Amino acid sequence: MSKQSVLHQLADLTRRVEALEARLGQLDGRASILREAGPVYVTAKEDMEEGVVVPAKILRASGLSPQELLIELAVHLFAEGLISLGVAKTLAGLPMANFMRVLGKRGIAMHYDVEDLEEDIRTLKALGLWKE
Repeated sequence: MSKQSVLHQLADLTRRVEALEARLGQLDGRASILREAGPVYVTAKEDMEEGVVVPAKILRASGLSPQELLIELAVHLFAEGLISLGVAKTLAGLPMANFMRVLGKRGIAMHYDVEDLEEDIRTLKALGLWKE
């Protein structure tokens, strides 16, 4: 799953939550709790089609910086198996070694099984780097 796909899903989820709030009559003429503070932090870069807006009120309530929030999101999505390690480290904005340290400190195991090992061995053989 690409970073853009994850961001698109998050934006879609925000729209669905707002629609549910409206259907449940919880808005009563006021803005959604997801938008009431207004967009402050945007995690879009020029090479991305979409970004995610996190209202300042929610960010302040979390006690996290924008970078820390992205790391938390990346760790959670990786731990749940929703994104790959490469996508997660990109979302977190960290080099691979640093992101792996974060996972290690939290006791989150790498998703690496027999199929992954066999694929790595095939790749090494194809590159002439595997000696039996």
